[in-house]
Amino acid sequence: MADYVKTYYLNTRLESLSNRSYRETWSQDSRSVELEWAPIQPAKGTQGASPSPKTVVRLSIESESVSIAFRGADVASESERLAREKVADDLEMLVTTFTTRAKTTSLYFVLSTGEQHNVTDAPAPSRSLGRETLRRLISGNMMNLYLVVMAASFVLFFVIGNYAIFAVLAIQMAVLFYSDRLALLAGKVHPTAERPMVTVVCVPVTSEVKQEITRYAADLTSEINDRLVTRMSGDSLEGPSGGKAVQEVLAGVGIKSPLEGIKFVTRDVYSLVKGVADHFRLPVPRITIMNTVADNAAATGVSPSRSSMLITAGSLEDLGDAELSSVIGHELGHIRGRDSLVLFCVTFLLYLGGFYVWYPLILDLGNFWIFYYVIIFAIIFAVGKVLETRADTESAAKLGDPNVLASALTKIGFRQLYYEKYLRGMRILDWLRFDPHPPIYFRVQRMAKLAASGNKIGNTLLMSIEDCLSGFFRSLAGR
Repeated sequence: MADYVKTYYLNTRLESLSNRSYRETWSQDSRSVELEWAPIQPAKGTQGASPSPKTVVRLSIESESVSIAFRGADVASESERLAREKVADDLEMLVTTFTTRAKTTSLYFVLSTGEQHNVTDAPAPSRSLGRETLRRLISGNMMNLYLVVMAASFVLFFVIGNYAIFAVLAIQMAVLFYSDRLALLAGKVHPTAERPMVTVVCVPVTSEVKQEITRYAADLTSEINDRLVTRMSGDSLEGPSGGKAVQEVLAGVGIKSPLEGIKFVTRDVYSLVKGVADHFRLPVPRITIMNTVADNAAATGVSPSRSSMLITAGSLEDLGDAELSSVIGHELGHIRGRDSLVLFCVTFLLYLGGFYVWYPLILDLGNFWIFYYVIIFAIIFAVGKVLETRADTESAAKLGDPNVLASALTKIGFRQLYYEKYLRGMRILDWLRFDPHPPIYFRVQRMAKLAASGNKIGNTLLMSIEDCLSGFFRSLAGR
């Protein structure tokens, strides 16, 4: 990481890494390093702000953490504070990018902890691409899947005419009713009260190896995961014996990885979900863990008693217990509000209206009929943004600490948060894009505002509608 910072940040901002403004201090075991430098001031007439020349920036890089500190000039001035904040954000963006690249060139495996497996117990391999596609379809409370069905309905309309309405209704109702079971197909590990623990194994490999697996052996990761399942038990997942077992399994398929680079993360997933569900006074949904490095979660189901929750391996690795609980609370907010059912009704009614109620009006638009469908999709995604905002509010209301959810959202969406902060126009573009989630800056600011108000929350739906409208118009005003 130190080399990455020097190459992509310091070399573009310092005249030289050998002058007096730069100092590099390594620990005796070479496991940590401190980088210190005095920022170079931008030339007059150029854009950009830099801390005072008297300021010294200190970046501490350790095996498990990265921290930044400033010393020197008085920090009372607003310009100095903003300049330091920009340096800190730039460095955090750089570290986030480095970490993301490192994760995407690692192999991840998800194992159910605490049980011995036999070869016959191992689930059949399935392509990771299919699981990723399914995750994308069920994210946003089934909105993407409903939109796919709506798109398919246009084809059905021209094939079977007016009878298409019955086919589309049957398809969407089947998708809605079995959505909880569809979600379970996205992962191969399903924590329960009897098997609550999940272990994520992270194995660093070269980018060439990862590319080869991605391009030519998409099923290999699943095959290795199955071999690990049959080889390892819950009592031998961590420590030297666990690392050696992983190393031997990888060697069996021709992949080499250093023992010290293998990382284990074990979480009591079922207890976390149950604890949050108790706050919501809801039954525990069925849980599936998806083997993907993205920090994400999703929930779906026609009712709280028929619901499932998907949690990614990346979330188990990156989020602390409180942060993960707040994300789980967000998903339970969707389940409690029956948001999948709400979106089903919205998408179907708009489809029904477009083809059977105000279809003559669409014909009168002539070549401008496309604008009708743009408006329809805008309405659908606007409803999605309100439901996502309400889910945030439900999590804050039930768990009582909005700042924890703000922290989780910042980790999950820091890159987008950075762009929304420093690129003019990005905020309004994020409001306008066809995405059921509102901009990340808006969600983080709402949680901070709720925390400052003592977490005073009234009707969560009305509050969310009001806040979404206010946030949209404030972005139009450039605020």
